[in-house]
Amino acid sequence: MPPEDLRDAVLAALFARTDVALNLQGIDHLDASALQILLALDAEQHQRFHKLQLTNASPRLRQWFEFAGVADLLSPDRAEQQ
Repeated sequence: MPPEDLRDAVLAALFARTDVALNLQGIDHLDASALQILLALDAEQHQRFHKLQLTNASPRLRQWFEFAGVADLLSPDRAEQQ
């Protein structure tokens, strides 16, 4: 998915004013712009008292999140803690 499409989907989710769940199944890598969009979504969701849940990340994608220092975004119990 091009970053512009991801951004548009994220904006639509924000306007819905609800919790957001993203299924990452089949995705092995996100570029820096996609990661920035997800981090911005997470921050905005937290500010609005909503949750962002990322599910079904592949081992390779999990490793990429670890290298980026944001592996906590993939924690299954994270949504319950927010």
